[in-house]
Amino acid sequence: MNEFESWNKKNGVFGLQLPDGWFGRPFDNQHRTTLTVDRDNKLILELDNQLYLVFTKPLKVEVSGNDFIISSFKQLVFDYQGYGDMKAHSKVYNSGVVTLASYSW
Repeated sequence: MNEFESWNKKNGVFGLQLPDGWFGRPFDNQHRTTLTVDRDNKLILELDNQLYLVFTKPLKVEVSGNDFIISSFKQLVFDYQGYGDMKAHSKVYNSGVVTLASYSW
């Protein structure tokens, strides 16, 4: 996924906006990509070695201003561990938009 790799090089840290709102406080949490896997039917993004965004394709990606937008996916599974208790969490979205909000203004 060349679009994401190019964007990620310019935006090392970013906020995460899920289909139901911000993950954490807006513009407070700073996430980094630790793994990207692009398969025929899936796009997997690992953030901070403990947040996983598993998108089922097809999907649409675009850069809007400094942000990276992922939409039109068939399904998104957001799997993560808490940042203090390491408790496992999982959410499934069947539609919506995910924004990786750049901190490069």
